[in-house]
Amino acid sequence: MSTKSIPTADIQLYINTKKKLLDNFLEDLLNNPNLFKEPQELWDAIRYSLLNGGKRLRGVLCLTTLESLTNKNNDSFDTDDLLTAASLEIIHAMSLIHDDLPSMDDDDLRRGKPSCHKAFSESTAILAGDAMLTLPFYLISKQCTKLSDTQKLSIIQTLSFTTSFALVPGQIMDLAIKEKNIELNKLEKIYANKTAELIKASILCGAYLSPNNIPQAKETINYLSNYGSKIGLAFQIIDDILDETSDTKTLGKTSGKDKLQNKPTYPMLLGIDNSRKIANELINDASSDLNKVNLKSQNLQFLAQFILNRIN
Repeated sequence: MSTKSIPTADIQLYINTKKKLLDNFLEDLLNNPNLFKEPQELWDAIRYSLLNGGKRLRGVLCLTTLESLTNKNNDSFDTDDLLTAASLEIIHAMSLIHDDLPSMDDDDLRRGKPSCHKAFSESTAILAGDAMLTLPFYLISKQCTKLSDTQKLSIIQTLSFTTSFALVPGQIMDLAIKEKNIELNKLEKIYANKTAELIKASILCGAYLSPNNIPQAKETINYLSNYGSKIGLAFQIIDDILDETSDTKTLGKTSGKDKLQNKPTYPMLLGIDNSRKIANELINDASSDLNKVNLKSQNLQFLAQFILNRIN
């Protein structure tokens, strides 16, 4: 791996630069009068939820993977690259809208503002999420003009698998364990589906954007997949820790809610110190997987450390 990369101290600046790129692209996309017309309430709800802050971690991971495999950077990402990264953010925002619903996690706050169903209505929130779930498939199949059919198919298969076979099953399993005892391996399975799979998909979609026959490079895909799964699981464990140790203003959502609802989490089962130890081990293992891939920068390594540094 090349040693040419940004200093660790500048990783937040690196993320913010890509976040701004994605924020501007999403805003321009949703203001396209040829695509998003009536009913206004639907698209207002989508804009509210999608443009309402957020770390853009999934989109950043997608672009960073592409950047690490090619000579592309912020100045040379094309519309197809940004549409794919934006699609990951659309799916993530959709999952948050549905997670916050009264019939799901029942949370009135998201990213420091009223949840979509509180700002609009529950029915509008459900339908906004429905529209956002399938929007990426249209964008990739219709709006991406430079990707090959093989690349489009790889990306669409990844996103559709993630939603139908991970996000939704993960949410159902998560709802089923409220106020019940659970073994750690079952909780890990829920986290792998509900959180880690979309983070892994972000890495894989970035790889599929590469023109260098990445879809056929099975070994590279396997290592990147392992990296994504491990940082995704660590991300959710760290969220558990932050839910107990941070306040609502810092989190942008209701803090302490897991404990209030007697909802099983890693800290509840293992304690905060042991949970932090597991997150550290997952990030270290993920970094080891990356060392086996021929990358052009260490920025994926730095993003893994950024995830971990949220609690360190």
